[in-house]
Amino acid sequence: MALNSTAFYFESIRNEVYNKFAEERPSWTLVVFASIYTFVASVGIVMNFLVVFVTIRTKELKGSANKLLALYSLFEMVHQSGHFLFVYTVFSGHYLIEFSIAVRILSPSFFAFGCTTLLLFFTSIDRLLYVLFPLRTAQNDNAIICCVVLPIAGMFGAFYVGSLNLNCGSFDEHLIFGTMTDIGAFVSIQCDNWVQLLYEIVTIILLAAIVIYVLIAILLHFKKAPSNSNSNQFNMRIFRSLFIIVSVNISGYFVMNFYVAIILPYIVLLPMAFWKWNQIISIVLNVSAASNAPILYLSSSEYRKAFRKELKPFIKIFSRNSVQPH
Repeated sequence: MALNSTAFYFESIRNEVYNKFAEERPSWTLVVFASIYTFVASVGIVMNFLVVFVTIRTKELKGSANKLLALYSLFEMVHQSGHFLFVYTVFSGHYLIEFSIAVRILSPSFFAFGCTTLLLFFTSIDRLLYVLFPLRTAQNDNAIICCVVLPIAGMFGAFYVGSLNLNCGSFDEHLIFGTMTDIGAFVSIQCDNWVQLLYEIVTIILLAAIVIYVLIAILLHFKKAPSNSNSNQFNMRIFRSLFIIVSVNISGYFVMNFYVAIILPYIVLLPMAFWKWNQIISIVLNVSAASNAPILYLSSSEYRKAFRKELKPFIKIFSRNSVQPH
């Protein structure tokens, strides 16, 4: 899509979506979407914080996979916090914010968004290496995470943020609602910009992660360890938990990246449909991003034990307050 047609498309959306909703005051469509974002982001931040918290507090959760999941959850907290800008613009009554200001405010969230994608991929690589080389030491794991995983994920996130800032010039003074999808979608459909290529690369990376997990499943199936051995049972438990988590999270990220990389550039939606579908896809992504703690609790006995131990004081307080005197 050429730059001038993109600007024209933005103008159509501004007239048919932004101005329309801004004139309604209150716009119940915006209130509904903002309420959904508030609930999903709040739950997601709490759930991901619990993963980070129990990983720090529990000695048994010091493996490389545990650390990568904790890092992923930490970045998801930052990513999901960005949705509160939209919540603020709606419930404060301002509704609209300058495009360039929104990009600057949301830069940390976009950075975290870029990092999470690479962490999903590196988690699958880590599990493959664990199956192939089970005698790795914790020191080696820490060195790999600190010297390889975090720098690469950080550079990817920084590249994403830099691309957004470099390509937002044509929309500099335009007003938007402040959702992350408003920014990402408009920048991605510009001609000859890096963000479109970035989404296509991410789609390939996520597909590669899926292939790696299929390969891990095949390797575990043919592994020679007895089916009732502690080593085999541990491998299957950690694989099952990670497979469910990564499947759910990759599904959310894959749907988002496929939508932006493949659908948006080639299918022209009506302005109102364009904006609403952007928000729906984003909500699907954030629901998947909030799923770590529930999946770990249901699929991993180690995490379930850790969650119960750390949440026990809060459960006691809740139980005490819920008891009504006769």
